[in-house]
Amino acid sequence: KVILALGTVAHGAVVTALGLKKSHWPFRHGALHALPGVPVLADSYHCSRYNTNTRRLTPEMFHAVFTTIRAELDQG
Repeated sequence: KVILALGTVAHGAVVTALGLKKSHWPFRHGALHALPGVPVLADSYHCSRYNTNTRRLTPEMFHAVFTTIRAELDQG
């Protein structure tokens, strides 16, 4: 029901694989995208060492993404 994209590369790959335009579905950390006719696409910064060491992605931010996904799943 939900696809989690870890980073912009994964996000772009999902959008492209579904035949959609990347410009219509921009990557945003923490965003949920209700793509037409497919599961919801959830975005998170990639949990790489660079992103965690620079605190671009904190443990709290990463956990919040899963809290958002859980809420989405509980609605459906």
